[in-house]
Amino acid sequence: MTAEHVSSPTYYRSLYWFSVVTAAVAVGLIVVGAMVTSTRSGDAVPDWPLSYGTLAPPMIGGILYEHSHRLVAGLTGICVTILAIWLWIKRPNEKIRWLGVFALVAVIFQAVLGGIRVLVVSSHTVQHTAVQVTGISSVETNRLIFAVIHGCLAQAILGLLFAIALFNSRNWISGITGEENIHINPGVPRLGKILLSLVFIQLVLGAVVRHAGAALSIPDFPLSFGRLIPPFGNLPQNSYMPYPASQGEYLFKVAIHFAHRVLGFTILIFIGFLFYKFRNLPYSGKHIRLLSLLIVIQVLLGGLNIWTAISVPTTVLHVVVGSLILATSVVFVLWSRRLSLTPSEEAEATQPLAQ
Repeated sequence: MTAEHVSSPTYYRSLYWFSVVTAAVAVGLIVVGAMVTSTRSGDAVPDWPLSYGTLAPPMIGGILYEHSHRLVAGLTGICVTILAIWLWIKRPNEKIRWLGVFALVAVIFQAVLGGIRVLVVSSHTVQHTAVQVTGISSVETNRLIFAVIHGCLAQAILGLLFAIALFNSRNWISGITGEENIHINPGVPRLGKILLSLVFIQLVLGAVVRHAGAALSIPDFPLSFGRLIPPFGNLPQNSYMPYPASQGEYLFKVAIHFAHRVLGFTILIFIGFLFYKFRNLPYSGKHIRLLSLLIVIQVLLGGLNIWTAISVPTTVLHVVVGSLILATSVVFVLWSRRLSLTPSEEAEATQPLAQ
């Protein structure tokens, strides 16, 4: 991939670093959001967008976590707005500017979802509207739906911001310094897309487990009730679930938790295969090695969630590492796809999303 093959857009150092900072702020937002969920502070503030009718409520108890989440969300929105405007000004002839607009729209929608998640519990008007829209009469089920969508959209936005940062990087715009004629098997990006899909599905399952209160529905790890497969037909009493629950609700929680575990181990095996086959690939190999490390850490954190009875530090780390796995998977897919292209195809791709 030499410079003569490519008519590259201009590299703007300040724009690149601001896109990195914006992605970092989004990671911080996920950290604070995970703290809200882990401390069960999601309903600590009953109104939105203000907190108890003010921008400066008393920062005590669950209000501290919930209002801090809103403040960091506001900072994220400001950063994404600036990034979108900056991209539009500096990249007027490239489709990458539309990624900035899409990120901004997604962040606004995410904020509205967060507000609905709060008001669907505390406002009869919003409850009624939600029931009409979803067709589900249970307030708790509606709360779960909006909370899961809210959590999953946050992960998708983070992946998008990592992609924007990549497209603004010097390496992407100018080519890989010191590496010429790099070409990897086209099957690698296809495998990367499979990994990315599995990771996103896993994050959806994890969000359901977290928001449905199913994190301890299976009390042991790596086994499930001392077995490889839970005894679904005869589930034993679980001391971590002392509150009254129907057999159907208990079965659902165990099933969704077990599905989360099975997919987690599936991803671990899949990344092990990628590591074995492609860890020495030029450039993309480092992404595979990083993903392998993150996924191993994530599985261990999943075990620690059980062993520590979902302590706040381990649950927060579990959410954040999952987010980083998704974002790194996005970068891996984009780079491996670019490195699998022919010289003529690569020349077009080097202008990220160019018109």
